[in-house]
Amino acid sequence: TISIFKDGVRVCEPQAIPEKLRGKPLFPTITYKNVTLQVNFGPEPLAPLPFKCHLLASAATTDVEVAEVPKPSDGKYEVVFPVGLPDQGYFDWV
Repeated sequence: TISIFKDGVRVCEPQAIPEKLRGKPLFPTITYKNVTLQVNFGPEPLAPLPFKCHLLASAATTDVEVAEVPKPSDGKYEVVFPVGLPDQGYFDWV
């Protein structure tokens, strides 16, 4: 399951990982609007949690998949910022 915590307190019920994603690498993605966001991937939680867990930064190498990022031939990386307008099909292609 995947859960969201704020200051060590669960803010939603655990969500089951879909069957087709189990056993595959998961890439954290966060979508937000008009908020300030802080993400902590470890190695320690910012606030105590009600259970023991390992954060991403302290995960065992057998539990993570490190992907090499190919270096562009011209040395310049491209960043794409999708911009969507309400009711304009933003999520159809993202």
